[in-house]
Amino acid sequence: MEPKLFALAVLALAAGVAGGYALGRRRRARVADALPDEDRIAWLQRLSTIGQMMSGVVHEVRTPLATVVLTAEHAQRVLDKGGDPRPQLASILREADRAVEILSDILDFAKPSPLELKPQPLAPLIKAALEPIWIRFDERTVDVWLEIPEDLVVRASSRHFHQVLTILLMNALDALPFGGRLELKARRSGDVISVALRDTGVGIDPVVLKGLFEPFATGRAERGGTGLGLNVARWLMNKHGGDVSITSEGIGKGTTVVLTLPAA
Repeated sequence: MEPKLFALAVLALAAGVAGGYALGRRRRARVADALPDEDRIAWLQRLSTIGQMMSGVVHEVRTPLATVVLTAEHAQRVLDKGGDPRPQLASILREADRAVEILSDILDFAKPSPLELKPQPLAPLIKAALEPIWIRFDERTVDVWLEIPEDLVVRASSRHFHQVLTILLMNALDALPFGGRLELKARRSGDVISVALRDTGVGIDPVVLKGLFEPFATGRAERGGTGLGLNVARWLMNKHGGDVSITSEGIGKGTTVVLTLPAA
């Protein structure tokens, strides 16, 4: 499917979902009108929470779908020049699979289940998360610097850790609208491995920073942030036996995110 047709298909799907939501909203309004006042308030509060969560789901799935469209356009340019688009097609398949995995993870979030943690070399995990979105960093003239020792091995679920890294990398990309530098450095201290992602971007207001991991809190609401990504990232890191923390010296002074997880 051509990139434009793919984008139109995605838009048509979104329009169908929106139409279904509008019809469902009218039905829910009739149900709410029939409830006592206290039950009606509780009902509307639940609907508000569900609406926020759906917004977060759309936000998370939008990232791999946008990468699919971008990569498909790149594949078309390669094909027009007589090149071999198979690497781009492979990336498209990976990102489409990841969109399905994200939806599965949302279900896991509602009904928690243990992750399958296995020894994983850290460097390939980070490079695999960077590969499909590297072109975006190039477009924004972001200098990405890796300092990941090849001998570091972590206990992780590769697809879930991939999701955490993608959330953080996309946040860093949003924080660097005019270019800059992103450093990824890893080190081991005893039985713990830490991965620091440090950008020179727009930074975070200290007031916002304090509650950034609260559900639906976001430091970039004006750019479409929903606040679900970081909440999911911390939840997944906790299930790895690790954690995620964020520091920033303030607006215009960049941000540092640190992941910790057990060494294998």
